[in-house]
Amino acid sequence: MNGFERLKEQVKDQEDKALLQTIDYLLSREDMEQKYLNKEKTVEEMAKFIKDKARKYMKNGWNYVSNEVVYAWAVMYFSLPNSFLKMEKKDISNSKNKTSFKEENPINNVVSLKKAKENLNKKKETTQISLFGGVA
Repeated sequence: MNGFERLKEQVKDQEDKALLQTIDYLLSREDMEQKYLNKEKTVEEMAKFIKDKARKYMKNGWNYVSNEVVYAWAVMYFSLPNSFLKMEKKDISNSKNKTSFKEENPINNVVSLKKAKENLNKKKETTQISLFGGVA
């Protein structure tokens, strides 16, 4: 399997037109074919990387990022190692062991102050239109 086939396989049943446009651009880059074979790189993680980058440019709940910038971010994702992009995979097993029993199981519907602040911040976030179509 070559790099182009690997990309095509990852978006086989994808209906997101913006993501498919980005993949079409990547498939046109013959110089990148070997980079698409990197096992630590996936289309799903690329989309997450691009969305995270685009959030930095959000203003008043709107996001204006040109196709060329998105394509450049996609190329950047496949060209650079995850450690350089600060995309280290988090070890879920260790983070779960660090939480205390009280945080996991609130008594009498009482949650910790930290958990309450997190929930409040989540509610305050505005719904952002996804870079790849629809609402995120």
